[in-house]
Amino acid sequence: SNSPAALWSWWWRLLTAHYCAWNLGQVIRGLLKRQSNEWRHHGSPRKTVVRRTPTNVKVMVIVAYDCDGVILTHAVPQGQNVNAQYFRHFLKNNLRPALRRKHPHFLQNPPIILQDNARVHTAHPITDLYHHWGWEVLFHPPHSPDLSPCDYDLIPKMKEPLRDVRFRTVPDILQALGRSIRTINRRGAATGIQRLPHRWQRVVDNAGDYIEGL
Repeated sequence: SNSPAALWSWWWRLLTAHYCAWNLGQVIRGLLKRQSNEWRHHGSPRKTVVRRTPTNVKVMVIVAYDCDGVILTHAVPQGQNVNAQYFRHFLKNNLRPALRRKHPHFLQNPPIILQDNARVHTAHPITDLYHHWGWEVLFHPPHSPDLSPCDYDLIPKMKEPLRDVRFRTVPDILQALGRSIRTINRRGAATGIQRLPHRWQRVVDNAGDYIEGL
């Protein structure tokens, strides 16, 4: 049963994977402005003036977590689209091996994948793989951040320490993200899945309407 009451009995099997994206914002190149104003003797080489160059570089990370915290973060290569083929590769070569190492109980009690019905999640290569492994799938309604643990819990906690930080390089973002996740796991702060039954019940009580500030 998918009722909120029944969910309490198997929420510990829930596993979700979500895509997160960050922009580098502005990359600072050259020297500081105060250095460009220094006196120079005749014939000295011209110093580079600082330029703040906007960039469209985006860092995409797939984060997988369950009721015990973040299991895995996977950086998607630059320019790679997360299509069904790539997501299947991630499941086989990244997520499943991580579950074997960190959560071997999933070998006896296969996880329940909580995800939306985006095309990449419902493609035949993905659903066939889940069926082959004996994994169940639980879809939450599309465009429902109030029912997605990553949206209402994990991602805001991941981004909080990174707020107002200007990153120069992709490794800078990944290192900061790694520190943020380690802190979340150490503090046991990833509680979104545990709170999901309560949220489901609130939505049911509200006749399915979105609840602001839930």
